[in-house]
Amino acid sequence: MIKNMIFDVGNVLVKFRPKEVMEELGFAPGRVQELLKATVQGPLWRELDRGVIPEEEVIAQMRSRVAEDAREDFDRFITEGKELLVLTYSYAVDWLRECKEQGYHVYLLSNYPVSYFELHSSVFSFLPYIDGKIVSGYVKMLKPDPGIYHCLLDTYHLRAEECLFFDDLPGNVEAAKSVGMHGICFTGYEEARRLAAEVAEAEIPL
Repeated sequence: MIKNMIFDVGNVLVKFRPKEVMEELGFAPGRVQELLKATVQGPLWRELDRGVIPEEEVIAQMRSRVAEDAREDFDRFITEGKELLVLTYSYAVDWLRECKEQGYHVYLLSNYPVSYFELHSSVFSFLPYIDGKIVSGYVKMLKPDPGIYHCLLDTYHLRAEECLFFDDLPGNVEAAKSVGMHGICFTGYEEARRLAAEVAEAEIPL
């Protein structure tokens, strides 16, 4: 029986929008691509998410890999762009509220740097509907490492087979399944709700 709904945050409950932010800051298309590769598309962004190395050190490493003439724009993206990086999807509050009204416990399991989560979560209107959260930067583990899933299960005393996990990345969903959870790869709100209802009713593996 499904008792717990577990949600990734980025691109499930909020839109992660670095390209749009760079465009809004007025960066030229070529500069946007250069900075995307140096930041959110590069391996160092995962180190921000992991939280083992201090954030300022990771950002300094990123900056050192950017061409000299791009560093001013890099700095603007890191500073001015930080609070603009996410927008809560219009359905997020209603979805989590609906889960609570149906009797489910609701949790977050997200890869997210600490300072970014603390800034962005101040405007996450769905937070009143969650029962707990595991965020990578705090626990120093990243999805799809099975350890972070076990951290959620252990922290909140959950049974894996009673959990349904939503994530936009197939690898993260497969990792959830590997520890015994049910999983849905999120491609859109209506489809996810439909599949969740099927799983909850029949508990079919997805």
